[in-house]
Amino acid sequence: MHRLVEAVGRRSAGIAAGVILTGGLAGGVLLTPGTAYAATATTTMITSVTQAPGSSGTTLTVNVSVSPNPGGGNFSVSGAGGCAAALGTSGTGTCNIYGVGPGGYALTASFGGWSGFGSSGPSSPFWVKVAGPPHSTLTWVADSPSLNAQAGQNYSYTFRAVGSPWIRYSLNGGFSGMSINPYTGTVSGTVPNYGNSFSYSVTATNGYGQTITTSWYTVYIRHFFNRARLSTSLSCTSPVFTGTKGRCTLWVTNSGYGNAPAVNAQIALPRQLKADYCGYYYFNFGCSISGNTASQNLGTLSPGQTKSLTVTFTARTGFWLWGWHHGYRFTVKVVGSASSSGYPFFQNGTSYSTAYVTIIPRGWWA
Repeated sequence: MHRLVEAVGRRSAGIAAGVILTGGLAGGVLLTPGTAYAATATTTMITSVTQAPGSSGTTLTVNVSVSPNPGGGNFSVSGAGGCAAALGTSGTGTCNIYGVGPGGYALTASFGGWSGFGSSGPSSPFWVKVAGPPHSTLTWVADSPSLNAQAGQNYSYTFRAVGSPWIRYSLNGGFSGMSINPYTGTVSGTVPNYGNSFSYSVTATNGYGQTITTSWYTVYIRHFFNRARLSTSLSCTSPVFTGTKGRCTLWVTNSGYGNAPAVNAQIALPRQLKADYCGYYYFNFGCSISGNTASQNLGTLSPGQTKSLTVTFTARTGFWLWGWHHGYRFTVKVVGSASSSGYPFFQNGTSYSTAYVTIIPRGWWA
């Protein structure tokens, strides 16, 4: 029995060898006499390349085709950094090359072979040209936020820049809880009830990696307990000759954080200076002169607002005014003041300031 199986085996092997040596079909492939089994030859080519700009350089998407269709296997692409991927059952595949900088590149593709199909490559060069960033730069078209905020209330502003492709926004600084929408550029948040100010800036970045940053904004916080604060500054014409005219102007500023209602301003002149009229002309509505004092209701002063009162005077002459000072320069003091009916809801009641006028006597008695 063993001898019979052995004989059958030798016979089968001889038949197989005879088929290969004398020519015939093996696995459906026609073979010449004296040759062994050979894999099917393949051809690889790059069919297309697309480009997409990104924040760190351009991405190249490379599409590859292998024929005849091996139904599987792996391929690779050389040039511009290269990439590799699996071939699909359709005989095509795609891979991405990331972060490609500006310039010209020659791409080639190779197929590593698959069951019954030989390797192929490199393919014919496929030339691509990657462009650099656009010549236009990022520009702000909305970057003027309010520099005042109310404690406990929402602070919001929308920044906007132009300079494609897509733009994203980021926040620098600000207060705790302040944020920015990266797509719209809107900053917002509830202002804290502590501190006097906060500072921030905004940066815009486009798809090419270009950036632009605003200046730093300092926003002052108004608290509900903040009060108005009046400050004054007085200046007068000096020197003046007796018998000639001059002017004194009082500037009144609300340097606090609340409104100052019904602000009354006054300029009190000494007897050596005669108050003629308010302002620069005789007709000046809203201002009045009582005795030698000019006064006017300046209305409501909002935080940071300044208003003024001006009075025109004449330097008087006469020995009875000067006594033994005739023939010499003489200096007198002018007093300006401002107050509001809102006090004591102010940090100060009345603000005073002074100025000095030097009078030079002239005339028969000088």
